Amino acid sequence: MEILIAVCVFLSYWMGSRAIYQGKYHPSIYSRIIWLLFAINNFASVLLLSNNSGILTLAGLGLVGNLSILILTLRQSEWEFGRTELITTILLIISLIIWLLAKLPLLNLTIGLMAHFIGGIPTYKKVIKDPRQEDLFFWFFFFLASALALLGINWNYISNYLYPLYFAIFDGLMVV
Repeated sequence: MEILIAVCVFLSYWMGSRAIYQGKYHPSIYSRIIWLLFAINNFASVLLLSNNSGILTLAGLGLVGNLSILILTLRQSEWEFGRTELITTILLIISLIIWLLAKLPLLNLTIGLMAHFIGGIPTYKKVIKDPRQEDLFFWFFFFLASALALLGINWNYISNYLYPLYFAIFDGLMVV
């Protein structure tokens, strides 16, 4: 299962990277830095929550994918700082303080996913206006990887499924 998840994550970020390289997608550099920092936070959280290998694969390769998107963004985009970036920066600082003081991985993961959702609102608005502004397969393959990560998990604890369920819903809605 981990191999299928890895292939889907790779395909997702390949499509996103290709769209940036072709000049079809221009994410904000500042947003991508924040999303990379939250990807680090989320990976550390799922690691400390002792999630299964499928979820660790999803989060770990998602972190690598976020780094690759940031690197490409540095060449193709501009620094933009708006209300969304301010809110996600504040959430990042709160998450860092929680890590330093309490080391509560589930709370940090929850904050990271909330910030991801807030950061994604402008993208949803853009897609609703003009779906051609985003690469469908970028979102579809990460949705598929997230859905695959949900197979065979222990549903007794939210910490076991929060990360892949969130991304299955977030990316699935983006595809729709």
